[in-house]
Amino acid sequence: MRYLDEKNALSLLPIPVESLSQIETALVEIDAGMHGVLKGCISDLVKINKQSRHGKKAWGRFRSGRKHDLLIEFRFILFDEQPDPDQCFYSWQASSHGTPQAPTIIFHFERVAGEPPANGLDTPAGAYVQSRRIFSVPIQCILRNWGNVERGHMIYEHNISAMDFADPQFESASYIGLTSRNWQTRYKEHQRDALTGSELLFHTSLRKVLNVDSLVQAGLGSFELVRKGAALLSELEYVNLTYEEAMQVEEKLVERTLYPKGLNMIPGGFAGFQFLHKLGYLNRTTKVSVDERDHASAKYLLDAESGVRVAPWVKKNWSSDEFYEQVIFKRSNTLNRDQVISIRKYGNEWGFDSDLIANLVGANLRQVRDVLSEKYYSRVK
Repeated sequence: MRYLDEKNALSLLPIPVESLSQIETALVEIDAGMHGVLKGCISDLVKINKQSRHGKKAWGRFRSGRKHDLLIEFRFILFDEQPDPDQCFYSWQASSHGTPQAPTIIFHFERVAGEPPANGLDTPAGAYVQSRRIFSVPIQCILRNWGNVERGHMIYEHNISAMDFADPQFESASYIGLTSRNWQTRYKEHQRDALTGSELLFHTSLRKVLNVDSLVQAGLGSFELVRKGAALLSELEYVNLTYEEAMQVEEKLVERTLYPKGLNMIPGGFAGFQFLHKLGYLNRTTKVSVDERDHASAKYLLDAESGVRVAPWVKKNWSSDEFYEQVIFKRSNTLNRDQVISIRKYGNEWGFDSDLIANLVGANLRQVRDVLSEKYYSRVK
């Protein structure tokens, strides 16, 4: 294939091998400028992959690809009243996403109420999306010259939310996960545990939105249908991380998904190791594999009393802003308090550009944007 890396695509996307040609056809048309995006953008991303393969970290390679504001969406639809249950209606489009995010490809798997359109084009009267399953992956990872996408560690996010018409409504909640294997393999394990009675918070939440008979081979890929009124989004956020990088990134990301904000029940990264070690579920805090951490975490949560399992150390210490700042600021790879306060002042009050702020405070662009967006350091006052 001219653009698609077949091995990486099958590794990251929930599609069968016979569907790769359809994605490749879409990439060819997009690169030819046929769908309103910049001509040659796919070729340039392949070139960026090649030039950055040995000299940059994965997030640096994504940053180089941001010059192309590109979003590719495949949409696959299964109608409740269609005569052939294996029939699939699908379409795709290319557009700009208008954000600093790297070029992204998204797959929507939707269940729609009613009968399918008679001619395959018109939307039937009264039809509406009952449930939605979405996968999102950085485009560069599935293009040629990226390299082995399964090398190192992956970090992903699963988000469960309610459709607008759902009754009762429920708050959107996310879970951050880290794996040294393929993220699809790890998700299948989560799915298995959810459907076989695991009482961990993420698994009980997942079980509430999954249909037991939800895997149907149809059209382009495997439909994982979720219950009416629910949407389940899975986003691959980082690939090819070293062990240390993965621990640091996960620890920061889990700050916003730690219960009760989200579905993670213990802190991420090295903070999670310290927590489990303190409670006696890990006998060391260094050279602990991700699988060892997950096993210890599951054992702790299952050993706890029934009901929502709130880690006592999390509740007592991490709810304190002072404790949070003590942990954050003692690390060598984070901003200090003065830098955080200055970034907010220059950005929010004075309206300086991120590049200028980075130079003034001695930070990098990502750190500046994370502070201004309140993605990190939001508890620093």
